[in-house]
Amino acid sequence: MTLFGVEEVLPCGNEAELAGTELRQHVAKAVDALSATVGEDPQVLRRRLLKLVNLPRLSDADDHDLREVLRELRVCEQEGGGAYRARLRRVTRVDRPAGIARLPRPRLVKPASTAGTCGLCGDGYNVGELIGRTPSPEELPYIPMGWLCWHCLVQRRHQPRRRDVLLRVFHALFAGDGVGLNGIECGVLLEWLTEDPALANSKPWAADPLENTLVRLRAGDMDGKPTTWLSAQTAHTIVAVLQEAVASPTTTVQDGEMLSALVQHLAEWATNPANVRSSRYGTGWRFRQQVLALTEYPTVLSQRGGPFFLYQCKTTKTGQLVEPA
Repeated sequence: MTLFGVEEVLPCGNEAELAGTELRQHVAKAVDALSATVGEDPQVLRRRLLKLVNLPRLSDADDHDLREVLRELRVCEQEGGGAYRARLRRVTRVDRPAGIARLPRPRLVKPASTAGTCGLCGDGYNVGELIGRTPSPEELPYIPMGWLCWHCLVQRRHQPRRRDVLLRVFHALFAGDGVGLNGIECGVLLEWLTEDPALANSKPWAADPLENTLVRLRAGDMDGKPTTWLSAQTAHTIVAVLQEAVASPTTTVQDGEMLSALVQHLAEWATNPANVRSSRYGTGWRFRQQVLALTEYPTVLSQRGGPFFLYQCKTTKTGQLVEPA
């Protein structure tokens, strides 16, 4: 009888269906069962798991952590022998871009135990590819992101794709803030807004001209500014203008899908098709979160939730950049 062949311990591959107390109970059962199988004290095995998730207490682990723990325990059982000792200490340190592109140090980086999808952009990753968790936000309205692909964990502000800029717009508007872009992201958005001259004649542009915004984006790009702020109204106009853009080789299918999802959810937040009660959820981020949860057409954005804190560069009073630890 193998550990994970027992239906009551862990039905194979159902981690995504588990959450909360039920998930923690499955983890406890799986730890005890693996402990008996390999002959190691359960408390010692739990300490190994703390190294895996890089937390002081297993009670601090959230559902995203615990699902990965279950996946790792299954691999440990399948590999047999003493392989679990190596697997449960695989925490990898990584080099990060410096300057305006630097993101906070990940809480944890590890090879993926199974194939999955990034908790931010939705791209797939394969077994063995490096994935990680970011530090949990300390303040509302932000909630923790799931396991991120290597690009979203380390590279998204250094080598931003067009959809990375859209993600910043989405989560900033979700939280109710203006949108902050670093100089590299300014360049990406500037190119997108100017590659089709016809966009300047579009109805959204005519209603809310973007010429001054282009000047600010160009300055942010050329000067390598840590942050250029766009108001929520300007962000809405930019999204509406980009919706008018014709397809181009520099806009990927994923870019187009994310833009469509962003347009959809902005409209849903404005029209409230699910009739979410403002008396219960207010008119801020909790309202927007509930509208997303009840959307009739789930997207890569609604399925991952949020709002997420995608990090904003900080400067001192003298304008000196403060790099995250």
